[in-house]
Amino acid sequence: MNVTQNKIDDLNTIVKITIKPEDYKPNVEKSLNDYRKKLNMPGFRKGKAPMSIVKKQYEGAVTFEEINKVLNDALSNFISENKLSILGQPLPKTNNDFDANAKEMTFEFELGLAPEFKVDLSKAKIPYYKIEATNKEIDDTVARIQTQFGEIKDADQIEEGGNFVGEVNEIDMEGNIVEGGKNTTFTFLVDDLKNKEDFLGKKIGDIVKINAQDLFNDVHQLQHFLGLSHEEAHQFNAELKITIEKTSIKTKAELNQDIFDKVYGKDKVTSEEELRSKIKEEIENYYKKESDTKFMNDSVEWLLDNIKFDLPSEFLTKFIKSKAKEPISDEKATTEYEKSAKALRYQLIEGQILSDNNVSVQYNDLVEFTKNQMKQQFAMYGYVDIPDTELDKYVANAMKNEEHVRQSSGNLLQQELFKIFDTKIQKKEKTLTLEKFDEILKKESEEKKDK
Repeated sequence: MNVTQNKIDDLNTIVKITIKPEDYKPNVEKSLNDYRKKLNMPGFRKGKAPMSIVKKQYEGAVTFEEINKVLNDALSNFISENKLSILGQPLPKTNNDFDANAKEMTFEFELGLAPEFKVDLSKAKIPYYKIEATNKEIDDTVARIQTQFGEIKDADQIEEGGNFVGEVNEIDMEGNIVEGGKNTTFTFLVDDLKNKEDFLGKKIGDIVKINAQDLFNDVHQLQHFLGLSHEEAHQFNAELKITIEKTSIKTKAELNQDIFDKVYGKDKVTSEEELRSKIKEEIENYYKKESDTKFMNDSVEWLLDNIKFDLPSEFLTKFIKSKAKEPISDEKATTEYEKSAKALRYQLIEGQILSDNNVSVQYNDLVEFTKNQMKQQFAMYGYVDIPDTELDKYVANAMKNEEHVRQSSGNLLQQELFKIFDTKIQKKEKTLTLEKFDEILKKESEEKKDK
C-alpha cells in the first residue's frame, strides 16, 4: 500500500491511496470463511456449504466492503499522522476502473483543510454596558417588600393599590387556550400594571384579555412571571386571558428590624439605608447577566469582522451537496454553504481561542458543573442542604444522559470563553439605566433588520 498527498493549495489537498490484492485479500478470505460457518444453505449442513458457492454469492460484496475498510483506515491514519485539520469529510473522487482482480488500484480523496490564522484579543475594544438601578426601581422594590409583609384584607373587587390572584392562559385569535402555551397563576400588584384601568373594579370570576406587551409597566416582569429570557420578554406578543381568582388589598408594613430580618436574615440589614443599598446591589447583579450577554455578543461580532481568513468554499459546497438527503443543484448547495459559512468561521475562531488558552472540558469538570447546576435548581425550591450522597446520585444519573453531557460541555466551554474575553479584551465601560440599555438593543436590532 502506498499513500501520498498532492497539496493543491493551503486549503485543498488530494490524498492518493494505492492498494494491492495482498492489502485486502486475506481479510476477504477470512470474512468468507466466517460467512460459511454461519450459513444455512438448503442441501448442506450448517457451515458445510462449498466455498465455491459461498464465493459466487458473497465474494463481490465482501471484497468491496474490505477494500473500503482498508481505504478508510489508511486515510484516517494518514490524516492523524500528518496532523491534518480537515473540514467536513474526505470526498472520494470517482473511480471508473474498479477491478478487484487488478494488480493494484489507486483511489483519490479530496480534503478541505482548515485555514491557519491567529487571534489577538488585545486588539479588541468592546463597550461594556454597566446597568445601574434607578431610584424608582429601588423605591418600587421597597414598596413591594412593605406590601409583601403588610396585612392582607379581602376585597370585593380589584382596587387601587391592591392586588389579585389571576390564572394566566395564552390564547389564540379566537380566544381558545393555546395547547403548550403559557399557563400559570400568580399574584398581580395593581400598581405594576400598565393598563390598570382594565382591571380596576373586576371581581372573582371576571376575565381580562390583554396583549402580553400591554400587561406590565416594566416589560421585564414578563421574564420573571412567564419564565422568558430578556430578549423573549421584549418580543412576546401573545394574547393572554387572565381569570380573576382572588382580590385583596394589603396595607404597607412599617420598615423595621423585623422586616429586615425576614427579608435578609438576622441582623444582615439594620437600617433603611442599608436596605436600599442591598436592593441596589441585587438589582444590578441581576442586570449584570444582560450586560455580560451583550458584551459576549459584541465580542463575537468583532471577531467575525476582524479575524480574516479564507475557507475551502468550493470543497465545502461540494461536501454539502454530497451529504444532502435529496439531490440538490449546485446553486442550492452554494446557497446552503453561504448560510453556514459565518457559523463555521466563528466555530474555527472559537476553537483557536480555546486552543491558545489551553481550555478543554474534562469529565471531572462536567461532573462539578452538573453538581453546581443541581444545587442551584434545588435552592430555587428551598432545598439548600441536600446531602452530598444524594446529590451525587442525581449527578450520576444526569451524566448518563448524552444530551445533558453535550449541552453541559457547550455551556461550560462558553463560560470559559467568557472568562477569556473578560480578561483579555479591552472593555470600554459605560454606565446607564436599563431603559437606555433597551434603547441600544432596540436600535441595533432595527439596524440588523435593515441590512
